[in-house]
Amino acid sequence: MIRTSLSNLIVLNLAAVLGGLTVLWTVRVWRERRRERARTRHQVVCAVCGQVFEDPARADTVVTCPACGRLVERQAVLDL
Repeated sequence: MIRTSLSNLIVLNLAAVLGGLTVLWTVRVWRERRRERARTRHQVVCAVCGQVFEDPARADTVVTCPACGRLVERQAVLDL
């Protein structure tokens, strides 16, 4: 049997609960960021008219904007 005081048990219990919550929070944030990247992977933003559209082609090529007809290069979609 391990002898310990009540205050040590409370501190250890609190540390275990906070550690578990931190791990759960970290996993949840990581999953959400991964889902967001997968969701916006094929989105392209036109630099001229600001139209956001989907282009499922995997190649890093120039695509034509469906709204204004200009050629658009792929770039990351930024949420402000």
